[in-house]
Amino acid sequence: MGMISGFGTDIVQVSRIERLIEKYTSHFLEKVFTPAEIEYCGRMANPATHFAGRWAVKEAFYKALPAPCQKYSSWKSIEILRGERGRPNVQICSDILRKSLEKEKINMIHMSISHEKKYCVASVILEE
Repeated sequence: MGMISGFGTDIVQVSRIERLIEKYTSHFLEKVFTPAEIEYCGRMANPATHFAGRWAVKEAFYKALPAPCQKYSSWKSIEILRGERGRPNVQICSDILRKSLEKEKINMIHMSISHEKKYCVASVILEE
């Protein structure tokens, strides 16, 4: 295991995301989430819960980033989708962010999302 170079955590109230979806509909979703995230969450019984979880991961990821990388991070510079074993993982969608992470020698991203009735919480660890 390498050295931890960043840690971030975030919590979001599901009802907050529900209100944003109701108020701004596709404009909000398309600003914050990738098409694949929108398609995945839209298939779920309670899409807002899954959007809230991804929101929390994106916030936690930003908080974990080294300062030189933060300026290259945006809502859609990462994507949270199910991986091979069904667990969600972070994919870097931005070449400039990917290069910045490589420059900082970050080569592993660990993340966890937890859903509860009213809240979603996420943690992200960046490793060299």
